[in-house]
Formats: sequence, C-alpha cells, structure tokens
Amino acid sequence: MSYRKALRIQDSGVSFPGLITACLLLVTLLAPAGARAANSFLDEIERQVESSIRQHYLARVPESRVNVTVNPINRTLSLTPCRQPLQIDLPFSSGERVTAKVSCSAPRPWSLFVTARVQQFVLLVTASRPISRHSRIDSSALTLREQDIQRLRGDYFTRLQDVAGQTARVPIRNGEVISPRHLEASLAVRRGDAVTLQVRKGGLLIRTRGIALEDGRLNQQIDVKNARSGRELRGIVTAPGVVTIP
Repeated sequence: MSYRKALRIQDSGVSFPGLITACLLLVTLLAPAGARAANSFLDEIERQVESSIRQHYLARVPESRVNVTVNPINRTLSLTPCRQPLQIDLPFSSGERVTAKVSCSAPRPWSLFVTARVQQFVLLVTASRPISRHSRIDSSALTLREQDIQRLRGDYFTRLQDVAGQTARVPIRNGEVISPRHLEASLAVRRGDAVTLQVRKGGLLIRTRGIALEDGRLNQQIDVKNARSGRELRGIVTAPGVVTIP
C-alpha cells in the first residue's frame, strides 16, 4: 500500500493499525477452520474403515469380540470430500495386521490405503492343567478362555465336549489352546463293539451283524468276526460302527 493511499484511508476515519489487526485476525480464524474441516473428513474416513473391518471379521466369526485400532491418516494429505459413499475394500491381511483401500469416485477421484491392527477374541477350549501324552483328557482338565484367534495358527475347539474323552497325542501345557494336532484320531470302532458288516456284490449291498476284534479308526483295517457264522474277516472301518468287507 502506498503512503498516499494510506493517508487517504487515515483521512477517511479508518485506523490503519486497526485494519492490519483485523486482517490478521480474519486470516487466523479462517485457516484453522479449513484445517478443522480437513481433519474432520479424515476422522470420518478412519471411522468408516474401523466399522468396515469390524463388520468383516464379525461376519466370519459372529460369536467373537473384535477390537480394531486404525493407524492415523497423515494429516498433511489434502483429499477432496467425496460426494458418493466411500468404497472400502480389504485387499491385504496378515494375522492381526490388515490394510484397507479407501476409494472415492466423485467429484475428484482418489484412493488411499489405511492400515489397522485387529484383535478377535473367542472363547476357546484350553488346558486348565498339564495333560500327559497318551492320557485320556478328562473334562476337569479343560476350560474355556478368551483368546485372540488372530495370533493362533491352525484350528481350535470352541466346545468342551469336542475334546473331553479324547486322547492326547502330545504333552499339553497348562493354559495351552487345544487344537486337533494335540489329539489322537478318534476311534470309530472299539474292540468288542457290535458292528455292522457290509459287503457289496454287484449292485447288491449285503449287511450282517459282527463283532470288532480290535480298535479301529476311519479308513483303518481291522479284524472282525461274523456274529452268525463265527468266521473271522478283515475289513475297513468306513463309518462309526460300520466295517466294509472288500
């Protein structure tokens, strides 16, 4: 501003220092408002990502409890607010780490990757005391404890009755989540059980009663005895209580 123009402003009754102060105040008020709007939009993106991830994991395991921690988006990013609902995809996940792709189509297309950490807690069958190898697992040695399944590898059990009565294939530590690899395959037939013997001749399936002469698991060959003739035979356990004679 020229000296002559400043004099004209002063002559008109307007305070020059006051005008400068007002302009500075206006700039101070407007700048944070824009920043607040941008941060509010980024906050909304984070909320939608958190919700999408939570719904995704709950759909996989409805009875679980899911915690999602979204890593903050860089506040220096300048993204045009989206006129359409945000599109959120989950293309990458590894254990408890997940990446969400957020896309906007209008008015100005953009996409953004947001990372998060997921914990998914489920009540799992856990050893309440040490269990010895080859021992029969009693229900008193089991309990249900909440575990983060994103940290686990392999399968697990959620019902005590699926483990009680089974035999431990390996030693199991106190507090260890029990998985199928800890257990011996269940017996489908026990020695002395009454079983159904079946043999196929052409298109005809013949069944008769028999007695198992040894324990057997599915697809395992065992000796059986025909209850009617007393003849001993060799067959394959094809179902619980069923032995098929080749």
